[in-house]
Amino acid sequence: MKLFTGNDVVTAVSQSLITPEQVKAEEGKPLKNEFTGFILFFSIAIGMLVLAYFTKDVPLGIFGTIATIIVILGLIQTLIKRRVARSMRTGHVLASAAMAGAANEQKQKVADIPLFQLEIYEQNELPDHGFSLNQHLTEEKNIFNIAPLSIFYFFNFYSGSSLMNKVAGGFQRHGPVFYLGSPEDIGFSKMWDMFSITKIMKKLLLTSPQQLHDSINKSSVMPVPPKTKGLMAENYLTGAYPSNVFYCTDVIWQQCVTILFEKTKFAIIDACDYTSERAGLQWEIGQIINHIATNRFVVFINSKTDVPALSTSFRKCWNELNVDSPNNIKNPLPLRFIFKQWPDRKRDNNFHRNTLFTRYHEEALSNDNVVNMLLRSGKENY
Repeated sequence: MKLFTGNDVVTAVSQSLITPEQVKAEEGKPLKNEFTGFILFFSIAIGMLVLAYFTKDVPLGIFGTIATIIVILGLIQTLIKRRVARSMRTGHVLASAAMAGAANEQKQKVADIPLFQLEIYEQNELPDHGFSLNQHLTEEKNIFNIAPLSIFYFFNFYSGSSLMNKVAGGFQRHGPVFYLGSPEDIGFSKMWDMFSITKIMKKLLLTSPQQLHDSINKSSVMPVPPKTKGLMAENYLTGAYPSNVFYCTDVIWQQCVTILFEKTKFAIIDACDYTSERAGLQWEIGQIINHIATNRFVVFINSKTDVPALSTSFRKCWNELNVDSPNNIKNPLPLRFIFKQWPDRKRDNNFHRNTLFTRYHEEALSNDNVVNMLLRSGKENY
């Protein structure tokens, strides 16, 4: 763990407990223009088909056909995401100026600001929790044998790592998880409904904060049984509490973020792949600092996160702390960044025989230690 306080310059932090497999997986840079990638891979696939035709190579032809289908499906998914993104932006045209201005209400700032402190952890250095795991989730008892926890998972829309971790990281074993949906979510789940996507979005899209309040109040804490369609990774094998995704127009986005911070007990801020170019999180970071005590949230980062830029954003918001912020106290807990890491050791040798399931299981057990950190710092007795 590294600690930065006050005006310390936060430098890039190297990881010592990261696995070689994760280092390899995170190497390289994605193509900035996704259509460039489609053209490149489609050309390769067509080239394989042409070569297979002239050489009468049947295996190559089959492989080329499969590759072509995969590229076409990827293109369909991208087109869906773009149509969804347009739908979510329409609120700018239809909404009133009064509603937009309400989210930006100016509040009194703190004169004597508490000392800024930032702790940066590696996930593999977090101590193992001491809870006995409950494999039979109920409305009263979660995986830790305590009352279910409501968790707001705030993720980076531009990060594939964030997109997967929020649904496959095992957090739903601790309680219902709430998050604001992105075009990626729709593109992933509604691939076969491309021509009905506009109608689907009209049903899903929230256009007022009251709709979000109503949706949250109707959300269930009844666990979903194992192997239920829609569950992923460890959640699929053990069962989980519901995930609640809300699609908001851009104009009420800020109000929706504020409501979810107020309605949930803990927050996980996934800033994996955050860079200064993607610095649009500045407003959201201000909301985090002013609505959630530092002992009730953690921030996930990874090797692609621009840690100095992210810490600068948090420090800027900390220096503009509102008087009514829960962090406006004498000795607030330091902010906590956690390097998201694949487990570097096994915690359970007898659970799954399948290698892939074993990895997801171990990742969920590692994420349990993150929830344990939140519980222990939340000053509750469990």
